[in-house]
Amino acid sequence: MGKKASFRPNTPQSGGYYGDLMNKAEFYRHASHRKQLVSLNMCCTVFYFIVIMSFVMMEKEGNVLTGLLGITGGKSLITNFMIDYVLMVMLTVGIQFWKSRICSFTLFLYTGADCLFKYFNYRKIEGVWPLLVAGYMVTITFELASAWKQYQKTGIA
Repeated sequence: MGKKASFRPNTPQSGGYYGDLMNKAEFYRHASHRKQLVSLNMCCTVFYFIVIMSFVMMEKEGNVLTGLLGITGGKSLITNFMIDYVLMVMLTVGIQFWKSRICSFTLFLYTGADCLFKYFNYRKIEGVWPLLVAGYMVTITFELASAWKQYQKTGIA
């Protein structure tokens, strides 16, 4: 049983740049990504505000989780709303601090499903702003991931 070979993505054999590279945190702090990070942080702040305002002005109609789970009634509905808001805040935290594409795409799908659910069940067009903000966050996180991948290949930030 020998030692396992460690994977080194930045070797001459990989076809990419093999000098000293920044780590992801340093890469995101680089001046060339300032606009994207400011936009992403602004979107996350707006989404936190949307979640807080939704919580304060909580309607008793329901959302995607209540519709999928078939939950009705007072206490279970309130619990479901809490799960809904905690889920959205956790996804937004994942987007803000880890620039997660999975979190951003999940949040986009969730807000889209919630928007469609409210339209088809209550004939109300609601949840468009969270959907637009989540869509913009998807765009930004995919741009950052693409820039990171390009940086790993070329070494040029």
